[in-house]
Amino acid sequence: MEDGMVDVVPQGDLAFAQAPVVSNYTPKEVDDHIDVLEFGSNGQLYLATSSLNKRSWTGDLWWFQKPEDAPKASEACTGYRIDSGIAQVKAINKTQLVLGLDSGALQLVRICTTTHETKDTLHHFFEMHPTYCEHDDRITDVDVWRNAGDSTSSPPTEGAASTPNLVISGCMDGRVIVWDKNMGISYNLHPAHPAGVISVSCNQENNHIFATAGLEGKIKVWNIRNVKSCRTVYTDEMEPPAVISWVPGRKNTLLVASKTGAVFLLNTETKTVSAHLSVMDREIRNLSWSSARPQLCAVAGDDVTVHVIKVEEELISNHYTNDQSHKDFVRGLAWHPSSDVLWSSGWDNRVC
Repeated sequence: MEDGMVDVVPQGDLAFAQAPVVSNYTPKEVDDHIDVLEFGSNGQLYLATSSLNKRSWTGDLWWFQKPEDAPKASEACTGYRIDSGIAQVKAINKTQLVLGLDSGALQLVRICTTTHETKDTLHHFFEMHPTYCEHDDRITDVDVWRNAGDSTSSPPTEGAASTPNLVISGCMDGRVIVWDKNMGISYNLHPAHPAGVISVSCNQENNHIFATAGLEGKIKVWNIRNVKSCRTVYTDEMEPPAVISWVPGRKNTLLVASKTGAVFLLNTETKTVSAHLSVMDREIRNLSWSSARPQLCAVAGDDVTVHVIKVEEELISNHYTNDQSHKDFVRGLAWHPSSDVLWSSGWDNRVC
């Protein structure tokens, strides 16, 4: 086995190292600090919370059939408590999620529904698979290549991983790890950013290209098929990046949200900045694109306000602002896959 690879045994869509644990306990209530929202392709909502001010630092994962049911614990299909805060949740497919944890681990979750043994009802539960601990500090961001299983994608070149890349994780230890479809490590990049990685983004146009942002104020673009895999495309200590995301349909353009509350477009080929817009006067924490209207992107940060911006070729404009729904910091943003309605969550125990 190659150095750093995980010894995995194939099981279903992904591969796992050990037998999974079935969730048999649902927490009593949803914690106030709702950090992450994620929709499945079928419209089911998954949310993650962290207990930031209790005796132990834990996180909860919840499953709701409809977003209107959240955050009422009595309306949830199921929930599960994890011995770590949850930094990020990404849906891999209809039945699987990947979690990035404050412990530095990556965890896979299978979403299960069966007929109850004694009642004529459906039984919903999470199948929690063992964690993969390859980071030395808390995971800050996770992203997924949505087309990783596409059989029409171009074959890998000599020396590249034979299994499609699926997940990328970034951590405060400065390490970036690229995971393949079997949750083996394709690439372990350290130090990607000496001061720590704060944001990662997969280029959905190319399964071997991704971007990372570091605490030192740099943005790097990686092409792991090339001998020189890394290029620094942005450096600015006065306006350091906070969150990055590839603009849908534009393979060489990043949307960058800064710690100063601004957003702008970055051309990764020419390294030029354009379409600068000041959205808020605080650090931006989250960007979320609409799948039905790819020119719209939701923005939230250390504020109670949710902004929706419109991103055009060389222009960013403010499309919509809502400062009435939340009373504490907004953290989670997600667009419903069918209705294209934007949902948000925050540290006020609200989903709206």
